[in-house]
Amino acid sequence: MSNSGLDLSVSSLIVVNIEEKEYHFIVREHPIVGKFISLFENGKEYGLIDKQIANKDKFITSELTKLDYFNIDVLYLTPGWIWIGMDQFGLHAREATYNEVDVIMKLKEDLYYIDIYEEIKM
Repeated sequence: MSNSGLDLSVSSLIVVNIEEKEYHFIVREHPIVGKFISLFENGKEYGLIDKQIANKDKFITSELTKLDYFNIDVLYLTPGWIWIGMDQFGLHAREATYNEVDVIMKLKEDLYYIDIYEEIKM
C-alpha cells in the first residue's frame, strides 16, 4: 500500500551537549514541506509548540488535561513552549526548557544549510 509519497525515511540524528546534558534531535525530510526537526527523548519523538497556540486549540488542551503528569496550568501562567508527541500509547507532553528551545531555534536557522548531521557541541 502506498503512503502517498510521505517517505520520511530520510532522517538524521543530531546530538547536542549543553551544560553536561545531552539532547537528541531528529531531522526528517519530507518531499513537500522539506526538513523538519523534533526532540527525541526516552524513545519518543516530540514537536515544539508555542503555549499560546496550544492554549487556543481545544483538541490539544482537552488531551493535555487527560494527562496525569502534565500540569495544565503551565499553558496559562507563563509564556513559553511545550513538547508534544504521540505514539501508539497516546499523547505525551512536557514543558520545554530554555536550553532546549534555544538549541532547536539555532538548529532550525541552519537546517537548510547543513546536510550532514553528527555531533554538535555548543
